Amino acid sequence: MKITNVTTAVVEGNFDYTYIRIHTDEDLYGTGEAFFAPGLTATIRDFGAILVGENPLSVNACLVRLLALAGCFGGVQGAGVAHNAISGIEAALWDLTGKAAGLPIAALLGGIIDSRVPVYADLHAGSELVSLDSSMRYRTPHWKSPTGRTIVDKFYFEASEPEALDPTSWVDRAAAAVAAGFTTIKFDLDVFTEERRASDRGMAQRDLEALVTNVSVLREAIGPDIKVAFDCHWRFDIPTSIRLAQAIEPYDPYWFEDPTQPEPAALRAIAERTSIPVATGENTYRLEGFEQLIATGAIGVLQPDMQKTGGLLEGHRIADYAARHQIPIAPHCIASPVGLMASAHVCAASTNVLSLEYHGSDVPFWSSLVQDGDVISRGFVEITDRPGLGVELDEEVARKYAKEGEPFFQSGPVR
Repeated sequence: MKITNVTTAVVEGNFDYTYIRIHTDEDLYGTGEAFFAPGLTATIRDFGAILVGENPLSVNACLVRLLALAGCFGGVQGAGVAHNAISGIEAALWDLTGKAAGLPIAALLGGIIDSRVPVYADLHAGSELVSLDSSMRYRTPHWKSPTGRTIVDKFYFEASEPEALDPTSWVDRAAAAVAAGFTTIKFDLDVFTEERRASDRGMAQRDLEALVTNVSVLREAIGPDIKVAFDCHWRFDIPTSIRLAQAIEPYDPYWFEDPTQPEPAALRAIAERTSIPVATGENTYRLEGFEQLIATGAIGVLQPDMQKTGGLLEGHRIADYAARHQIPIAPHCIASPVGLMASAHVCAASTNVLSLEYHGSDVPFWSSLVQDGDVISRGFVEITDRPGLGVELDEEVARKYAKEGEPFFQSGPVR
């Protein structure tokens, strides 16, 4: 079997769901998904070109070629877009290999340890859909826009949007998730009553008090048995992170995610001053990067993103390395059902999984992007004996929500 082409398609969801298709000279193909980035589809096609003529079942040999190319643009820890591309291509290779072998990907990663993978619901700031384009600009997707065309707004990191810190919205969103079977949920803590500059790493007392009110009301409403994690999106400095963590400690947070940039000294300073496990890792590449994080001694929960960290085999290595250091993982995942299923296969073959992120609750067509219905049931993903990913992209649905100007696999650009 030989690779004949590597093509892409992009769907406008809450992010750009970027799909990779590995085509062969036989009646088999593989599909993967990569974490969005500027220029990603062009990078995927360029990287894919060096695989044409290769045997897709020799996944490691293909990966060596891709990593050699990535090394020319920043080495193992550099070239983030390159690693996004590699991760999606590698997932497509595993999907194809699983189909050829008649085995699920988890079996190829060493075997299924637990076929039921727990999933948590990311409920964001308790508000409606926020969509970002590949350049991290707020947008109204074409399928939601009154004009039928995508409307682009301000840059995410220039300023934060003010939010109504309404505990009722948190409770309502949490209640809906619990009713759907989720026992772990997550909310954002980088929510402010007034617009603020990205350079502002502090927090006004009124915002702190409002957040603590939300957290306390939420905990009272859902009771002690539902696990609640909190995400800060790297928004704060060390003193503010400590102040915020200590203020919410009485409400038993499951983890405290990315309060600062993942710098070793900052993470240690925060971890030493709070009982809440500090979580990070979504922007870290390959095992070497996670070895450095774990060496800080500050990480309570590790969060590799399988769509960007270097692929599914690399994700499994990271999970195993974390397990050897007694650290659980809660993989970051903002993907469509295709990427979520790829991540779930890594989880099913690992021993130290707390929960896998589900980020699509505000995307009305999220579940319909794959054939045969919703991949999540009562807060779990079930890994079956279906080969490869175990799911297939519904191309009719994907084409309906496809991003304008991008090719849709082998066809021309979407108009």
